[in-house]
Amino acid sequence: MNPKNEAFAIHADTSLAHLELTVHDLPNMLSFYGDLMGFKVIENLGGRAKLSSTGGQPTLLTLSERKDAQPQPAHGVGLYHMAFRFSGRKPLATTLMRLVAARWPLQGASDHQVSEAIYLADPEGNGIEIYRDRPREDWPRLQGSIQMGNLPLDLHKLLEEASQDAAQADAIDQATDLGHIHLQVSDLGKAAAFYHHLLGFDIMMSLPTALFMAAGGYHHHLGVNTWHSLHAPPRDQEALGLRAFAFQIPDEANWLALAQRVRTSCPETGSVERDDLLGLSVVDQDGIRIELLTAATTAVRQVLDPIRSAPLA
Repeated sequence: MNPKNEAFAIHADTSLAHLELTVHDLPNMLSFYGDLMGFKVIENLGGRAKLSSTGGQPTLLTLSERKDAQPQPAHGVGLYHMAFRFSGRKPLATTLMRLVAARWPLQGASDHQVSEAIYLADPEGNGIEIYRDRPREDWPRLQGSIQMGNLPLDLHKLLEEASQDAAQADAIDQATDLGHIHLQVSDLGKAAAFYHHLLGFDIMMSLPTALFMAAGGYHHHLGVNTWHSLHAPPRDQEALGLRAFAFQIPDEANWLALAQRVRTSCPETGSVERDDLLGLSVVDQDGIRIELLTAATTAVRQVLDPIRSAPLA
């Protein structure tokens, strides 16, 4: 089967479900994501901590400590940034207020016309975007295509909408989720072959050195670029940084069709790493691990994960 010759669309309500980082100093990273950002720890066992915006399942972010892991090369493939999406301007401003009060360095801020975004990095250099979407009906379009801009964002005006009480409570807004992920890749054509032709994400915006892809008409669930990674070798999966990320596919039939495509097409386009009750785990053209989940696999994970992570008696 050649996925390029077969039309396939991933389900319109597909979303990012989870992201896992390999980290060097777990307590320090928990201080950042928990104490400063405001995520709540679900569990912290055996050098592996799971966090969410509510303190309950499902897990949004997993931090796995590995003291001997090597840093991701600055000009290598892997994570460019992970993007935490807020439900509105006030919760975004409230988290910004907490960061400013802690004097955490910011790397930039932009009005993308479809969203308002602030950029920073965690203590180990992993890129982070925090953002809120503008109403979908207000997104600018040209000949049917979404147009994302890069205008200045007035942070002082944004901070006027912050809740000081909520900022001091050290808790992130419970509706916060993963809106998108942006990757450094070695080749845009190969990335398009995997994520667009095989997995079925639509290309929403194309630049000479970057692609933005999505399901269901969103501005992007996935960005890929070659700004610092053109022709870079595959990612060392044991290195610090991005260990894996997951898409949640809400429709069982669509997930089964996608799973069959992946099983048939790999290793031509990527490779299947795991295929069992916990879900389908594949590795893309750059050695980046992606998990494809649906309701059944998520339910099994929630039952088995506590058993798998429990210490032996």
